[in-house]
Amino acid sequence: MGFDKHISESAFLVNESRARNVDLSRDIFAHLWVDDSTQKLWDDFSREVYPHDEIELSLRNRFFLDCLNSHINADTSIVFVNVGAGFTSYPFLTNKPCRCIEVDYAHVIDFKRKKIEGWQEEGIVPKRGIDYIAADLNNKLEMEELGSILGSHLKINHSFILLEGLTYYLEMPVLRNLLAIFSELQVGDSILTFDFWTPDSADHPVFIRFREFFSKRFGYKEARYNLFDADFVRSIPGYSVVEITSIQDLEKVYSKTTFLSDYENILPEQYAVLMKNA
Repeated sequence: MGFDKHISESAFLVNESRARNVDLSRDIFAHLWVDDSTQKLWDDFSREVYPHDEIELSLRNRFFLDCLNSHINADTSIVFVNVGAGFTSYPFLTNKPCRCIEVDYAHVIDFKRKKIEGWQEEGIVPKRGIDYIAADLNNKLEMEELGSILGSHLKINHSFILLEGLTYYLEMPVLRNLLAIFSELQVGDSILTFDFWTPDSADHPVFIRFREFFSKRFGYKEARYNLFDADFVRSIPGYSVVEITSIQDLEKVYSKTTFLSDYENILPEQYAVLMKNA
C-alpha cells in the first residue's frame, strides 16, 4: 500500500482488528488500511498483549457507529466531528449522509485525504463530503484556530463530537482545554462521546503488557497515559451524562460470545456519552 513513513504502524492496528470482525464492527472499509506489516504487527500484539483486540475494537466501533446513526436518523442536519479521526470509516458507514469534519495531525490528514479521494474516484468508497482539519491538540495556537473553524459549524447546528482512542494519550490540561472548547461551541442537546481508561487500569495485567508493547515498539512512555474515572466524566462542565458503559457490557449487547467476561484477560475500556446542557 505504501503507507506514509511518518505515520506509525500503530495508527493502522485498529483497522486490522475491525477488519477481522466485520460482522461485529460493521466497518466494511477497514481492510483498505491494512497491509502485510499491519497484519504482522497485529499478530505480535495478540501474542504479547492479549488475543481479543478484534472483539474489543469491533465492539467500540459498533457502539460509536450505532450511537452516531441514532442521532443522524433523528436530525440529518447534525454535524459529526471526529477528533483524532485516524483511519476510521464513519462517514461511509452511516445510514444517512451528514456533514462530517475530521481532525488529526497534518501528516495524517494529508495522507488520508489523498487515499479517500482516490478510492472515491475508483468507486471503492461512497462520495461523502468530508472537511479535513489539520491540528495538533497540544499546540495552543492550533487549538484556538480549530475552535474558530468549528465554531462556524457548531454554534448553529446540533453536533456529535467523537474522541475515540484519544483521551488516554492527552495530558489532562490538554484534555480539559479541549472539553472546554467543545462546551463553549456545542449547542444544547448536542452529543460528546469518548472512550477512557480508569485509574485502576494501571495495575491491570493486560494494560501493563499493552504499555510495555507500545513503549518497546513505538516509544510511548507510561507518563503519557491519562487515566480518569466516572466521577471526572460526570464533572465535565456544561454536560450531563447520558450513558457510561464498559467493554464487557457491550459484548453482552452486541455479541453472543463471552470472551470478555474474564476481566483479567481484557483491556478494561469504558465508554461515555454526554449531552450538552441547554
